[in-house]
Amino acid sequence: MDSIEETFYSNDWKYPIDKFSRHEKCLKDKLQNRIGSKLNIAEIDWDLACFITDNTLNMILTELRNQAKEHYEGLKIRTYFIKQASARQGLKIDRPDEFDVLVPFEIGGLHLKEVSLTDISERQLPGQIRLCVEDVAQLERFPSLKREGVFEFNSGTCFINTNVLQEYVFKSLLDKALHNMNLVSYVYPFLYYLLSYTCTIELRKIYRGSRPPTLDLEIEHDILGTIAVDFVPALILSHEKISIPGNILSSEDKTIKFYRYGLMKWVNKRNTNIDEEYKNFIWRSCSSSYERFMFDLCDGNEERSYIRTACRVMKALVLQLRKRSNQAAVLLSSYRLKTIAMYCILLLTVPSELTSHSSRLNGVRKALGYFLTFLELVLEKECLPDFFLGNEYLDKIFPGSYFSNIHIKYNLFDKEDPTEVQSAKYGLPEMKNKLVGCFKIGKLNPRVVTFFREQTLSV
Repeated sequence: MDSIEETFYSNDWKYPIDKFSRHEKCLKDKLQNRIGSKLNIAEIDWDLACFITDNTLNMILTELRNQAKEHYEGLKIRTYFIKQASARQGLKIDRPDEFDVLVPFEIGGLHLKEVSLTDISERQLPGQIRLCVEDVAQLERFPSLKREGVFEFNSGTCFINTNVLQEYVFKSLLDKALHNMNLVSYVYPFLYYLLSYTCTIELRKIYRGSRPPTLDLEIEHDILGTIAVDFVPALILSHEKISIPGNILSSEDKTIKFYRYGLMKWVNKRNTNIDEEYKNFIWRSCSSSYERFMFDLCDGNEERSYIRTACRVMKALVLQLRKRSNQAAVLLSSYRLKTIAMYCILLLTVPSELTSHSSRLNGVRKALGYFLTFLELVLEKECLPDFFLGNEYLDKIFPGSYFSNIHIKYNLFDKEDPTEVQSAKYGLPEMKNKLVGCFKIGKLNPRVVTFFREQTLSV
């Protein structure tokens, strides 16, 4: 078995394996019947998709780095990409046709300072920052970026213009890279050892879209059709070493390194809560390495594995009901479901005064009971706080971390149409009906439920 350190530092895609208790032998079949085959992914399809994605992204990254060296002095794109989201967390459902990666970069030697961002009411926006250049004399070392308009003065301070950096620098570089790649026919072999299966894969074309901070890629090939990749340039902001308490890891305390990245989150003119003069300078402080750690905590831990399985069940159910325009399913993105799962992991499996008098989480049925109870409270209160912002219990896992020191909460429904958020609660009964007999809501820990309702959901 991999060591704890190897698990947390892994940069591999993680095939989803569900965990049920020995008393729940028939539950997975029952769930399959209720929500279809969305839980199952054929291993050969998974391995093929991961192989195609990795090989193609490595080629793109090589070409992208070459273009950056040629056109922009000091723009240093790392030689690797960071795998993240559901396909890295063991939470993928349905088909292996979507993957998410961060592409780390830096502007070599440029000293930047993080500046907090406020809205038009002068309230600080948690997790969002601007980056100012501390020594403007350094700009002469980056003539191409300067000429492009990446550095912009505002009230006497020089900031990084994220709109320009993404729309005019990274888009241009990626377009040049993909143009060169699309001129060439790529064919490479794939050997699947378990079945002694060999095939050749033809990469046909790669398309680029844009959804800031993401540069969407569509990889067209001749085996599985199309693979979508969220390709996200990520500025390396800092890293921190955190001593994770031994009671979290079921071992001694261990020091884990976490990298923090800035994502270019410039906003369009429809966002009326942010002053116009700030809109092109916004970065989001990315918590993906901490989120990855939360789901790595499930490996080898039965109770947390039940929660991860429950999250996959809810993702599959939401995917099915979204096609029927169920109000709750329309609102509940994958990230929002994973946020509820992370609260379950924190409040149900981390030793605290909340869990000291509770019974063990003895299977997926009970995990689903908590998940649905939390979800019902979320929809009633029309509020789901971001797990890493203003979370009063976060310090129990990440003591002293950058995110545990942020005390302002952010409601993940803030930017949604209020009428859609209000009507989402009416979609919950259909969800529960689909899962009748598959979850337990009796004997839930009232301390945990009360804390979630009165503390976690208070924004």
